[in-house]
Amino acid sequence: MQNDSLEITTAKSIAASSIDEQANSLIQLSKDIWNHPESGFRERRTAKKTAEFMKLSGLETRENVAMTGVIAKLDTGRPGPHIAIMGELDSLIVPEHRVADAKTGAAHVCGHNIQIGNMLAAAVGLSNPAVLAKLNGSISFMAVPAEEYIEIEYREKLRDSGEIEFLSGKQEFIRLGELENVDISLLTHAEPSGEPALRPGTSHNGMIAKSVRFLGRSAHAGGAPHLGINALNAANLAMQGIALQRETFKEEDKIRIHPIITRGGAAVSSVPANVTMEMFIRAASIQGMKDAEIKVDQALRAGAMAIGATVEISTSPGYMPSKFCEELNQTYDHAAVELVGESGSGRMPHRTSSTDMGDVSMIMPTMQSYVGGASGRTHSNEFEITDWGLDVIVAGKALAFTAISLLANEAKHGQKIVEQFDAPMTVPQYLETLRGFRRNESWSG
Repeated sequence: MQNDSLEITTAKSIAASSIDEQANSLIQLSKDIWNHPESGFRERRTAKKTAEFMKLSGLETRENVAMTGVIAKLDTGRPGPHIAIMGELDSLIVPEHRVADAKTGAAHVCGHNIQIGNMLAAAVGLSNPAVLAKLNGSISFMAVPAEEYIEIEYREKLRDSGEIEFLSGKQEFIRLGELENVDISLLTHAEPSGEPALRPGTSHNGMIAKSVRFLGRSAHAGGAPHLGINALNAANLAMQGIALQRETFKEEDKIRIHPIITRGGAAVSSVPANVTMEMFIRAASIQGMKDAEIKVDQALRAGAMAIGATVEISTSPGYMPSKFCEELNQTYDHAAVELVGESGSGRMPHRTSSTDMGDVSMIMPTMQSYVGGASGRTHSNEFEITDWGLDVIVAGKALAFTAISLLANEAKHGQKIVEQFDAPMTVPQYLETLRGFRRNESWSG
């Protein structure tokens, strides 16, 4: 047992030194990505920069996976679990942010740029031959596109053209078989707590996405509004109907519904005849999502009926609810305590936001940790990275240390976690469930 501990300690020390040697380059790359944000399935520059760093680190890459994804794999040549360490390539669209792209409005207000940094930091540490020699199994470093579920119309066009089937990157990775032989997945996310903390998450809401179009009849808004059918009024009534359902949602389902109007009409002088909306329906369970969706669809039809409009409802599978593996979390805790102390460890409670790491958690042991070192609200113009060393270098070491703990000593610990994990779904069951959410409906009032 003492020799086992010594092996792990030695491997961690070597990995940490390797990461420290590349610290400036890793932080510089993370800042470069921060300054050049790209939204989902458009991350060409970010993917290229990521692949270039991997190659300079001696890794062979596969590129253009699910359009823009990048994968590099380390194989020890000895049997053991296959771990995926992931980072997300994409940004959000928040034009008000100080470093938002002037043309697209893209901005890294969820900190995915530091995910790429800490994933690559882990790759630097684990690819040291002296570390790799002490491990069993294999490790893939996966830069995944399109975690943020935005620009739904654009992604639906990609789907209609056959370039993708699902609207998020990890869903596409699963569909394409990129996770077929992966046993464990790890990822570290930014958290604007301002604390030097490394805390694994517990669970997230899942989500269904809808694109909605209300069709009315145009007419002169001042001269003859009685000849028109106001699609914007139908949309507004539908949103009021959704809001009035709030008291019917059960507390344990943690329902969140948030629609936006993406097109409100063509001209102020014309009765709006073509109004579009996007919305998410979030809940802590699949059944909770389905129950809330029934009420949302009723409100959408009711808005159309009241005004005499037509409503077209396109439903897409969003994300599965996530439930992260506590055994992985406990393994990560040891790394967190080593790196930031007891006060910086712990758990992030259930979050009503959603992530496609939830989809991964349906099929294998999965961990998503949160690293402090950011400020402001996520998804807002106030979000900033305040501690690059913590978010990139320390978080990268924590991922590397966790992988070492799982794969050292003939990978006994990692293999035990894999063998004891009771997956909620097989991959075919997952894909069937996801596809079951997809449908189109047209209803005339």
